[in-house]
Amino acid sequence: MHDLIASPFLERHLLLRPGRRGGLLLPEAQYEELRSLNPADPAPSWFVDAVHAQWSMSVTGRCTGDFLLVRQPSVWGYSRASWEINLGCNYQCKHCYLGLKVYSGMPLADKLTCLRVMHDAGVLWLQITGGEPTVDKDFVPPTVPRSSSA
Repeated sequence: MHDLIASPFLERHLLLRPGRRGGLLLPEAQYEELRSLNPADPAPSWFVDAVHAQWSMSVTGRCTGDFLLVRQPSVWGYSRASWEINLGCNYQCKHCYLGLKVYSGMPLADKLTCLRVMHDAGVLWLQITGGEPTVDKDFVPPTVPRSSSA
């Protein structure tokens, strides 16, 4: 996973840090400058300063290919997607629209194809819904780092 993502967003361009709040709105010229960089190139000084100011992150002297993904413009212009991964649920909510709550969904190969299509379409934000997504047999729970006790 990349530390930073520069991407078209609707009619604009964003610089984002996955898992962090906030982002930067990039002028088109700066986005295009990032697109033209070779992965072995260092980041431009304006970029180094902006990243440090926004996230207190140092990228000085690093090759951009080591930390930056520059998403290419998509013909679809998508930035967000919502995916109903299954119809199963382990709750009994009275307001639920699912009815029978059948634990069904696509095979893993088809799910991976969907993810590739969304990636290629330029999706930056993905909302996974269900039923309850975490009961899907292919849903992998996030790993939580264990704190060391001394």
